[in-house]
Amino acid sequence: MVFVSLIYLFNFHVNDIWTPNESFYAESVREMFESGNFLEIFYNYEPRYNKPPLTYWLIALSSAIFGLTEFAIRLPIVLLAIGSIWYTYKIGRLLYGDKGGVYSLVMMAFSVQLLAVKQYASPETPLTFFFTLTMYGFLKAYMSRKNKYLWLSYIALGLTVLTKGFPYIIVIGGIIGLYTLITNSFDWKEIWRDVKFLKLPIGIPLVVLIGLSWVIFMYLKDGQDFWEVYYRETFGRALSRTPNGSPFFYLEVISWSILPYSLVFFYACFWWLLNRKDWQRIAFPLCWVVVMFVIFTIAKGKIPTYMIQAHPGLLLMTVPLLLDFNPKNLLAQGIWSLMFLIPTALILVAHVLIIEKLNLHVANYLAPGVGLGLLVIFHFKKKEKNNHLLLAAPFWVISLFLISFATLLPKLEQFRPYDEIGKIIEQNDIASETPIFIEGTLIHNIPFYAKRFAERDATIEQINQNPRETLALVREENAGQLKDFKVLWSGLIYDFPSESQFAKFIMACIEAENGDYSKFANFQLVYRP
Repeated sequence: MVFVSLIYLFNFHVNDIWTPNESFYAESVREMFESGNFLEIFYNYEPRYNKPPLTYWLIALSSAIFGLTEFAIRLPIVLLAIGSIWYTYKIGRLLYGDKGGVYSLVMMAFSVQLLAVKQYASPETPLTFFFTLTMYGFLKAYMSRKNKYLWLSYIALGLTVLTKGFPYIIVIGGIIGLYTLITNSFDWKEIWRDVKFLKLPIGIPLVVLIGLSWVIFMYLKDGQDFWEVYYRETFGRALSRTPNGSPFFYLEVISWSILPYSLVFFYACFWWLLNRKDWQRIAFPLCWVVVMFVIFTIAKGKIPTYMIQAHPGLLLMTVPLLLDFNPKNLLAQGIWSLMFLIPTALILVAHVLIIEKLNLHVANYLAPGVGLGLLVIFHFKKKEKNNHLLLAAPFWVISLFLISFATLLPKLEQFRPYDEIGKIIEQNDIASETPIFIEGTLIHNIPFYAKRFAERDATIEQINQNPRETLALVREENAGQLKDFKVLWSGLIYDFPSESQFAKFIMACIEAENGDYSKFANFQLVYRP
């Protein structure tokens, strides 16, 4: 856990706020401090009803301690990612013993989709933490019959709802309900005994008090204006949107989201189908996965990040195999090895390509070199049971990859001048009441760095005709049409609405490093007193 924590924390703060989603959270928190109002959420000085407030409040708490910086904004996110790994370990230990807990930790730590959001200021990681904590609290209470863990589970569920919305009461309730039914073999006396232990008449009001108090407050304050947006972002996405994605959408997501361990998961599914008599060993993670898969498959709106909270369940389903599986014939041993070695080899290839394409320092080649050495050692070191070596190979190789990748992050900032723009505005002592016009788009993190309202989709005519002090960010090819403006800054800005498609952004940076700036536009920051 110390090693994982160091990897997660390395260079997590070096980049400017990413656009667009991280910008919504960073700027909303900045406006909270500016107004002193921490109950209502505004982005670019307009109400933002889309999500409940807990992620904003966590960022605000961190910012109150460390200042309103990228470090403070991302710190609670990365800490909760580490916490999600810890409670996956705790659940694995409860179900499968000490080694099972460590196996759970290893797989959860470096699954691809969690890595993609581990330091990105958005609700996915806090939701994963509180969801996993809810599951741990319930399982610990169910196994030990201790009320303190039951109250922990209810509090965590309330915080889950306060992070993403009331549909998660249905999701988590479905998991717990199904698990209670099948572990009692549909014996209604036993089921009723467990239902009484759950103390629902106390627990549900506690969840509502924690999770829905803000929703009730906002509805009483802003009425239908609030409810229409909030409903659209919760049940509306599931029930009223035009269907997107096939019924196999989340199978496709699983195939890459828990890499490098997804091949092992699919093998585990096949193995459990053939060995159904032992399914009780995976009853808890199986309920977790099945309920989430069914609910989100039925929902019309499908987004890959919806399955991040299923990662602990997906990975826990493979742990008994890793503990016990010992193939006897060469074919079975070869297939078993390839399920670990193929993803590991792909990581090594990707590692070398990134170093080469981004012209990183030659010392970075040490990391894939060490990874290749570990891979060879783990593969050829013969033991009666070497599953722990196979499991460890992708863990160490991807951790080395992440160290190299984190050294790349500062290099990207030469194509991300947002903080520089904000500093220039501050140096020119331009009043915060003066908005910034942005020609033809909204660069979502500009309100945060400019510390002011941004007028989106502005035209050159609108900027010219503004009778007051005027600040604007315009495309260089149109700047000649402006009258009486002076140029405060000029440079390249990524000419695409979102940097969240990170692979595309990195490719654009690689092309720019090689002289192709077609994915970027020349902008000028101009000012007229």
